[in-house]
Amino acid sequence: MKFGKVLALLLVASALTACDAREEKASTSYFSAEQMATAASLRDAALEDDGTWEILEELVSVAPKRLAGSPGDKVARDWATNKLESLGFDRVWVQEFTLRGWERSSASAAVLGDEGVDLDITSLGRSVSTPVGGVTAQVIHFPTFGDLEASAESAVSGKIVFISNRMVRKKDGSGYGPANVARSRGHEVVARKGGLALLIRSIGTDNHDAPHTGVMSFGASGVSQPEQDLAYEEAVSAPYGEKTVAAGAISNVDSDVLEALFESTEAVTVALEISNNDLGEVTSYNIIGEIAGSERPEEVVITGGHIDAWDTGVGAMDDGMGVAITMNAASMIGGLARRPARTIRYVAFGAEELGLLGARAYAEEYAEVDHVFGIESDFGIGKVWQLSPAVSADAVPVLAEIATLLEPMGIGWDPEAQGFPGPDLRPLVAGEGLAGAALNGDGTFYFDLHHTAEDTLDKIKASDLGYNTAAYAALLYLVAEYDGRFDADTY
Repeated sequence: MKFGKVLALLLVASALTACDAREEKASTSYFSAEQMATAASLRDAALEDDGTWEILEELVSVAPKRLAGSPGDKVARDWATNKLESLGFDRVWVQEFTLRGWERSSASAAVLGDEGVDLDITSLGRSVSTPVGGVTAQVIHFPTFGDLEASAESAVSGKIVFISNRMVRKKDGSGYGPANVARSRGHEVVARKGGLALLIRSIGTDNHDAPHTGVMSFGASGVSQPEQDLAYEEAVSAPYGEKTVAAGAISNVDSDVLEALFESTEAVTVALEISNNDLGEVTSYNIIGEIAGSERPEEVVITGGHIDAWDTGVGAMDDGMGVAITMNAASMIGGLARRPARTIRYVAFGAEELGLLGARAYAEEYAEVDHVFGIESDFGIGKVWQLSPAVSADAVPVLAEIATLLEPMGIGWDPEAQGFPGPDLRPLVAGEGLAGAALNGDGTFYFDLHHTAEDTLDKIKASDLGYNTAAYAALLYLVAEYDGRFDADTY
């Protein structure tokens, strides 16, 4: 890590009293010239720093498999604790919480008959197993989850169901929710109508052979996106086997093959076997580090990412890069000669993939903490392209002023766009009305890799990590310095 260069830039920043020529033109109604200059130097230092890449590379090397409750989860906990301490965080600790553990074992599926096609498949998260020896049955095809819901029980009973809805590629990722309902709720409907198992087209925008996993919801019937995320608390508390069947996702390439067979063959029969393990009650972890505020340490700006990842890949993108970006941004702020007024609290959240479980545990234990602002990094594989507010109208101009430091990087500002602080901050938004913002990552190709074996370090550019760290460092520093309060928007 280029600590010498970064430290030199930050020391210079603390002595600056004016912004550069471009930034002098911007209004400074809420921040002093010195504060803006310090934020600009943090930004510029991060653009030249390779620390975020080094953090991410180390994480996926030391703890490549870190599904919540697994042995790798403990490895990731120890790595994050040691890393935060080595980066100079003032206080580092671990919050433990329990959950019902789940472990993937094996999955196979093959079309029988003259076609004889082996399908690339993976279990959906928390799926139960098929009976020993698997199930062999005719497959009934539904183009959408809605078609499955509208079908007669007699059409589903005794069959394997295949839902083929396709996710739409969008920069902001908005195609995910409408497609994802098949993964989250399909198994319940199949079970209720007497079906034997569920297969879905992978919830992704790719055209490769790697299937996409992802968690299933239990007990959340009737809940639509985006509220689906908030239903996971009930999902994981429901007993396995209640209104459920074994469920798997087929790669998008093989889903195309299967769809073609339905057009050319009277009946499609599949032999399916899925094996997974219910681990019972296990422990997972949130790893927390603080950069103490210099004037109002009881007021907290919260940031971070989720450290758990699906076991199919190494979670470099989802969400190793978010963990690394926010960790390095907070660390750089901690290296300033003068700390910002408020405390910056960094959280590597556990068990996000299994239903925001670490986030819920955090919100419950730290409900009395004065969280004044929050932002998480957990979306996009490329550069941040837009800052969007998640604050009330009277605080929007404050973020607009911060946006003037991001504009030279090419990051847009849309005061009308409704941002959201991040998935793991949902419980704080719901419980405390947490204010915040979104630094929107480019999700154009995010869902090509999401929850697959393709989510590996080689897909990520070090320069993009530095770019995003620059945006987070500047934003976090200024909201931690801001004299006023932030009120939340109505989400």
